[in-house]
Amino acid sequence: MSGGDWERVSAALAASGLVILPSDTVYGLACLASASGAVERIYEIKKRQIDKPLALVFSRVESIGAMLPGLPEAIRAAVGKLLPGPVTAIVPFEDGAAGIRVHGGGSAGVRVIPPPAGDIYKLLPEPLAVTSANLSGKMDPVEVDEIPEAVTEACDFVVDAGRLQNRTPSTVIDLRPLAAGGPPVILRQGPMSTAEIQDRLGLSGCL
Repeated sequence: MSGGDWERVSAALAASGLVILPSDTVYGLACLASASGAVERIYEIKKRQIDKPLALVFSRVESIGAMLPGLPEAIRAAVGKLLPGPVTAIVPFEDGAAGIRVHGGGSAGVRVIPPPAGDIYKLLPEPLAVTSANLSGKMDPVEVDEIPEAVTEACDFVVDAGRLQNRTPSTVIDLRPLAAGGPPVILRQGPMSTAEIQDRLGLSGCL
């Protein structure tokens, strides 16, 4: 993304706009998580159920602890071992805390996208509320041409990085049980395997 594009995307986000961004997995529909009106528009455009929270995408792991300071230490440590990577880590979070809106009840999924796709996120404001750039229940897009017109036409800017290599959405792992000494739970299989998660977290046979 050129410097001019970065400025236009940042300006769109700062003005509570919507943008389409590539990731390490699929194309995402994004807005500033503090822009509640933009968050609501994402739900309307995608026809997404309001009880399904959006993911929070941060530019770096350190930002998660800084912006979500109440995370239990066991969960904070696990986040640092799993991210960056093709993982959405579910952590405890009350919607609206620190002005961040993603909906859902008592939890949020956090992501830090690895390079090279993650490099552009370091140039943008954070955190971003992000979901796949599709209509709910439809195919996850790995190229801009696969994104429905209803989604692209509602956006202020589209970053086209060509065809992405991985059609599989991120692995989703619930880290909340760690706060009570329990094992995390894989909610959706994805690019990061169970074996790699176990290795990163120093676990064996409990996922």
